[in-house]
Amino acid sequence: MRARLLIVDDEETLLWSIVRRLAETRPQYEVETAGDGESALALLKRGPPDLLVADIRMPRISGLELVLEARRLFPSLPTVVMTAYPADDSRAEALRCGSIEYLEKPFTFDQFSTVIDDALNRASGFSGAVVIQTLPDIIQLYCLAQVSGRLSVGNRQAEGAVWFDRGAIVHATAGSLVGVAAFREVMSWSNGRFEMQAGVAANVRTIESPWMELMLDATRQFDEQQRNDSLELDLGPALEEQFETVIQPGEKFMPNAKESLGKLSAIDGYVGAGLGDAESGMLIASDGGGATINIEVAVAANTEVVRAKRKAAKTIGLKDDIEDMLITLGKQYHLIRPMRARPNVFFYLVLERSKANLALARMTLADVEREIVV
Repeated sequence: MRARLLIVDDEETLLWSIVRRLAETRPQYEVETAGDGESALALLKRGPPDLLVADIRMPRISGLELVLEARRLFPSLPTVVMTAYPADDSRAEALRCGSIEYLEKPFTFDQFSTVIDDALNRASGFSGAVVIQTLPDIIQLYCLAQVSGRLSVGNRQAEGAVWFDRGAIVHATAGSLVGVAAFREVMSWSNGRFEMQAGVAANVRTIESPWMELMLDATRQFDEQQRNDSLELDLGPALEEQFETVIQPGEKFMPNAKESLGKLSAIDGYVGAGLGDAESGMLIASDGGGATINIEVAVAANTEVVRAKRKAAKTIGLKDDIEDMLITLGKQYHLIRPMRARPNVFFYLVLERSKANLALARMTLADVEREIVV
C-alpha cells in the first residue's frame, strides 16, 4: 500500500508545486492537501495519514492548533512542521528533543523530500535517550509560533505552569519551585495533561534564558537522572570527595553576563539589553525588554546586521575594527557593540531616544564589557 501524506499550507502555489514534484519523483506516496486547518481536520477525522506536514502559521485554525489536535487524536502520528522561524545550530539541537520534525522555509524540493522520506522511514521517533516526547513538542510549537499565554501542566502528583511572551519562556512554577528549577521539574514529567490559556501574562519574570537553552538543559538533566537511577550506585562521602566538580563551558560566563547586563539598566532611557553570538545568532544572556521588545528575537535578527557590516567593511577595504553601530529609530536608539576580546560576541542595547544620552550610554557599555569574563 502507498504511504498517505497530508500536506497543509495556505500557499496554493507551494502546494501545487510540491504535489506535482512528488507525483514525478515519489509515485509510492498518495498525497492529500488542504489549504487551511479546518479542512485538514475534516480529512484527519476520516482516519490518520502516514505523515502530517503542516505550516505552523495559517489563518483561522493555525498549524499549531492543527498539530496539537492531530496529536490528541493520534498520539503517535509522524509530523513535520514547516516554519519560517530561522533555525541556527542551537535551535536545531533543541528541536531534536521532541518527536516532531521541523523544516525551515524557504526550502528546496530536495530538502523537502529528504525530510519526508526520513520521517516515513523512522519507525519509532527520534533516536537517543529522550523519553519525554510530548512536553518538548508542545513547548517547541508554542515557542516557534511566538504565542503569549500560560501553559498549565499537571498530573496526579503535581501542578505546574509555564508562561510565554511572544515565544519566549518568561516564568514557570511547579509546587514551591519557580523559574528555571520549576521548568526543569515540569519537563521531567512523563505524562499528564495540559491546557493553554492564550494572552494570560505572567506577573513576574523569573526566566531570562532562551527557550532552546532551557530545553537542552532540561533534557540533559532528565537523561542524567535516568542514567543515575539505572546505575543505583551508593557513593559514600569518602569516595564522593575524590570527584571534582566539573564546570561546563559557559557556566561561569553566563551568570557574569546576566549580572553585568543588569548594570546597564542604570542608563537613562534603558529598555533592554542582550548579548549575542554573531556566528550562530544565539542569545547568550538578556535583561529587560518587557512588552516593548523581545530581546531574544531582536538579537537573532541583528546578527545579520553585524555580519553585513563586517562584509561591507571588508569589501571596501576598511582596515579597522568596528567599535559600535547605531540604529536610530523614531522613538528608540539601538546600539550594537562587538566585544574586543571576542568580536563574534556583541552587545545589543535598546534605549528610549527621548531620554537617552548616547555618550554616557557608550561609556557605560564599555565599562560593562570590561567586567564580563569570557
